[in-house]
Amino acid sequence: MTNYGAWDRKADALCREAEEEEKKETAASNQALGLEEGPKGPPTAQAEKELSNLGAHSKQRNDFIAWQQEREVTLTHTECPSQDGTVDLSEYKGKAIRLKGCRGVNYVVPCSGVLKLMMDSCSDVQLHLQGSLITSTLELYKCQQVEVTLDQPLGTLQVDECPEALLVRYAERDFFGKAYHQNSPGFAVAWGLAGGSACSQTIGREGPFQLMSCIAEGSLQTEAVRRGEMEFPLDLGLAKKQDQPEPEALPAAEERQKEAERQRMAGNEMFRASDFAQAAALYSLALEKAPEMGSVWANRAQCWLKLGDHEKALADAKKCTEVEPTNPKGWFRQGMSLHAMKRYAEAIPFLLEAEKLEPSNKQIQDAIKMAQMKARNSAYAQSQ
Repeated sequence: MTNYGAWDRKADALCREAEEEEKKETAASNQALGLEEGPKGPPTAQAEKELSNLGAHSKQRNDFIAWQQEREVTLTHTECPSQDGTVDLSEYKGKAIRLKGCRGVNYVVPCSGVLKLMMDSCSDVQLHLQGSLITSTLELYKCQQVEVTLDQPLGTLQVDECPEALLVRYAERDFFGKAYHQNSPGFAVAWGLAGGSACSQTIGREGPFQLMSCIAEGSLQTEAVRRGEMEFPLDLGLAKKQDQPEPEALPAAEERQKEAERQRMAGNEMFRASDFAQAAALYSLALEKAPEMGSVWANRAQCWLKLGDHEKALADAKKCTEVEPTNPKGWFRQGMSLHAMKRYAEAIPFLLEAEKLEPSNKQIQDAIKMAQMKARNSAYAQSQ
């Protein structure tokens, strides 16, 4: 009689052996090809790359959070620890202070040096800022029955989710910068020192939209905040203090000089950002207003050098030495322009003029040596 059960068991064993052998062969093949974790097509490789980048970003984020925590201190008081009823925050210079869940306490910042101040879920609290904040920023969130007195100007005030009474008192009207607020119908401002008789003005409103208040056209105005690219808030031009007297008109020549200086500074910013074409354009605007500015001719020459336009660089550097013969940059960049055009022998005299004006400048000394060496090599090559 045939034992079918034994044949079935034998067949199963043979199948398992074949599967194990196939797995071993596949593993060996993957190892030889560097595919220990299996074949990876473009989507898988891209996903793993993005996951790796995400891990790097997470580390950067964690490092930033750790750095931020070192710069920030959180304080919570439900009763005043001092006999005079006031908590002095001057010991936290150089740090951002977060007052969280505080009740029935008076705080004072008697001197400047605190980085930033934030109040979170505080009630029945008074805060007196006698000194200025480094970032000129104060934030209040979910606070009620809070009064803040500011002896110094404040650039930005942020008030969110404060439905009950919250008063911010500025020592002077001109100390009011900008106040961004949302869903804070109890938010009010006043002018004058604490204890004064000046009336407060409620500017907060109920609702999920953000508002911005500032002094404009002689009065305190409030409008909704517009959002631009990347949700960045766009001011509506309210910050212009049109109630201030108009400055006297400057003489035309002085006004041109001021405008030229503004364009020069803007060009310097673009140059530092390695946007040499934009920098050259801004320097050109400056030269239209003040063509006698030798430093701008030299700066634009450097832009042309960076952009590979050596003829323009030479022309601008020459113009620099014409309007300002004592500017070593003009002589140096004439030499470097000629050097870039492989006119090494012609470059040497200009570099030597630059050295006369700045004899200790190692960059000029090195350029002279290089030009001399290149000139000798070029002369030798032509003689062969």
